[in-house]
Amino acid sequence: MPKSMLRMFGITTMFKGRLVLSQVLLFLSALTTVGFATLTQGLVNQGIEAGDPEALLRIAVWMFVLAVIAGLCMAGAAALAVFFSQGTSYMIRARLYKKLQTFSFANYDRFSTGRLMVNLNSDAINVQNGMLWALMLGLYAPFMILCTLVLVIINTRELLWLLLVVIAVVLGAMFLLIPAVFRAYENRQKRLDDLNSALQEDVTGIQVVKAFVREDYEIERFSKRSDAMRVPAYGAAWRVAFLSPLLTGLGQLAMLSGVFVGGMQVLNNTGLNVGQVFAFTQYLSLTVAPLAMLAIVIPMVLRGDTSAERILEVYDSDSVVQDQEGAQALDPETVKGHIAFENVSFAFQRPDGELDAPVLKNIDLLIEPGQQVGFLGATGAGKTALVNLIPRFYDVTEGRRTIDGIDVRDIPQVNLRVIVGIALQEAVLFKGDLRFNLKFGSPEAEDGVMFNAAKAADSWGFVSNLPEKWEAPVARRGYNFSGGQRQRLSINRALTPEPKILILDDSTSALDASTEGRVQAAIPEFTHGSTTLYVAQRISAVIELDKIVLLQNGEIVTMGTHEELLQSSPLYQEIYESQLGGAVTAGVALEEVTA
Repeated sequence: MPKSMLRMFGITTMFKGRLVLSQVLLFLSALTTVGFATLTQGLVNQGIEAGDPEALLRIAVWMFVLAVIAGLCMAGAAALAVFFSQGTSYMIRARLYKKLQTFSFANYDRFSTGRLMVNLNSDAINVQNGMLWALMLGLYAPFMILCTLVLVIINTRELLWLLLVVIAVVLGAMFLLIPAVFRAYENRQKRLDDLNSALQEDVTGIQVVKAFVREDYEIERFSKRSDAMRVPAYGAAWRVAFLSPLLTGLGQLAMLSGVFVGGMQVLNNTGLNVGQVFAFTQYLSLTVAPLAMLAIVIPMVLRGDTSAERILEVYDSDSVVQDQEGAQALDPETVKGHIAFENVSFAFQRPDGELDAPVLKNIDLLIEPGQQVGFLGATGAGKTALVNLIPRFYDVTEGRRTIDGIDVRDIPQVNLRVIVGIALQEAVLFKGDLRFNLKFGSPEAEDGVMFNAAKAADSWGFVSNLPEKWEAPVARRGYNFSGGQRQRLSINRALTPEPKILILDDSTSALDASTEGRVQAAIPEFTHGSTTLYVAQRISAVIELDKIVLLQNGEIVTMGTHEELLQSSPLYQEIYESQLGGAVTAGVALEEVTA
């Protein structure tokens, strides 16, 4: 049994009793089937050759009884095997999904969404099927061979050597071909993973494809990816196709050899009789047939093993961000919201473990409790990466981050994310209703808090006008709401738990200036002086904040108020002039924006 599949068998401890019972039933089925074959010896010698109808009937009855027992045992083993394999598949999905919930953002950077979906779906099914076939035939063949060897030694010892030769030849052929089959399936699965990842990307971006009339191009790209998988898929298929008739042919040759060798010994009066030869041919059939059936089982098991290996790769991965030993939870009520970055540098980690070029370099920053701070800069400047370090979505490469003087690595992540609320760049809503989504981070929150948060996020108005109001259905990813509505609902969700530190990561980009201004004005009243951080592309989103931090190429260029930066920073002046118009004095500029 491949090692990855063996580990999968150890996952489901609650079904181990059924697993053992299924194999006991398989052994009994093998034993009774071999006993059935042995009775053919008496049927020929005592019944047919002796011309004794009573003996013929008696032996036939016993053969019928053994056949029924063998069939019932096999049926019971099959039912238990199905139950075990399906139960294990369920547990694999459950445990894998639980594992995914422990991952940090860095882990999701390593494993693509398409790859993880394949793990949870087709890989889990492959493991399930591999387990089922392994349980039904993987041990049945050894059981049958063992029982057959014992009875051959007892009844037809003269032909034992022939049985051993047949077993050796069949097993030798299998071991020569199995590694090639395994490599072929492994290669096929990797190509399939690439194809699924690409397919998910294409389907997700279908609107872009349609907008630019690139359907034919995408069809061609998909065809090329599909063709890349076809070669390893064919390689696996033809090896399996070759293995099955080979083993079948070897089985037929074994039967012929048994009849010929046994017949010659009967003719030469070596001590064997016709009944023994007849029984021996049955032994050969019962030995070779399960081995030949392994031609069906082996590809299923190997496919399951390849999938199991891929699942275990994810399952064995530890979260890149983990709680430190001895981490102490903070009382959210006592948190002031003082944030400090001390010589912080950060780089994303590639799947091979190596670091990319730093996206943040030598960041030193102090944010006072209750301050409203904006982070401004071009795309790729490092704004989102910087704020993602506060709730420990990632860990720093160098330096440290502190909240109220405490390194965030010394705070349990669950506790940290109660303190820090965030509305992400993409306003994702979950299928359900609005109340479920808005209380997603704080199911125990009172409706009054959610309502006040809605007023601060400027979502109260349009939600109140919905027929179902707070029970209004939410489609997958919230596509039944506009982009601006989703962003306001996302801010509503971030505000409802009443965090001490609030991060709005470009979460007002879909709002018009008027709505954006209302939200920014209302948030401090709701949060009662919580520290609030805004990531923005538009200068209008940060112009009235207490402090603006200007980033470029992962470094802090300058910081200060709007008036200060407008007087002292050429880069800020350039951004201001490009977004809001001509060069004017700070006082006039502020008046124009806030009018």
